[in-house]
Amino acid sequence: MPATLIDAIARVRADLDEPAYPSLPGSTPNPVSSPQPRFFTDTEITAWLWAGLRDVSRRVEDLHTTDQTISVPAFVPGAANRYPLQTDVVRINRVEFVPVGQTNQIYRVEPSTQNEMDQIWGTYQQNSSSYPRWYVLLGYPGGTGRNQFVIQLYPVPSQPGTLNVYYYREPTPLTDPVANPAMYLQTLDIVEGWEDLAVDYAVIKGLQKQRNQEWQVRKGDYEDKLGHMVDVTRRYHDQQSYISYGTNMLPSWLVGGGEW
Repeated sequence: MPATLIDAIARVRADLDEPAYPSLPGSTPNPVSSPQPRFFTDTEITAWLWAGLRDVSRRVEDLHTTDQTISVPAFVPGAANRYPLQTDVVRINRVEFVPVGQTNQIYRVEPSTQNEMDQIWGTYQQNSSSYPRWYVLLGYPGGTGRNQFVIQLYPVPSQPGTLNVYYYREPTPLTDPVANPAMYLQTLDIVEGWEDLAVDYAVIKGLQKQRNQEWQVRKGDYEDKLGHMVDVTRRYHDQQSYISYGTNMLPSWLVGGGEW
């Protein structure tokens, strides 16, 4: 079952041999069961867990999602042909254009760059067609003003539609549970079964704060788990991929990549 923040904090404290009480704001230390003052606060452990979740999402790209909120109007000469993307993007996976009222027609839009597109659009970036074939990304996630993260389409679609943007995102933030106790029940935003990676990351940070050289061993274990997660979450099945080639079904590694 999904791990909550309070569960993760308890697991971090257990690995660091840290007293478990007081575990919630307003509670008082028990001189019998918890005679030692705590070296780590819930606030800093939460910050480490949050950093661990972000490290996993950036490196493993496990949080795959879809944004279908971008509406593309029909072509209007001179109108801006750039549309804001979500701010939590790690990397774009796939973009599709779906004309309004034609949900059975989905056109894949291929990625490119401005320099590469100069060979296609020349000096006319506003040419129109029934659907776009390429997209260019400008700015960066989280950017504002001139740095805003936007997508530009080419050709500019002459009919209105929406974009399906498939991308890898950052996790939902964890904020200070001492300031907001409801945060203790927040579920860690990570693929089910891999919550221990965020815990491991926080433990490494705790050991480093203690000047405990064991952090290096735990860091090696963390990197091994991270590599294994990349292997098993890149595709959520263990079957060979096939494509149709004439009347035969051949594995994609044999005929893919433009080598045939």
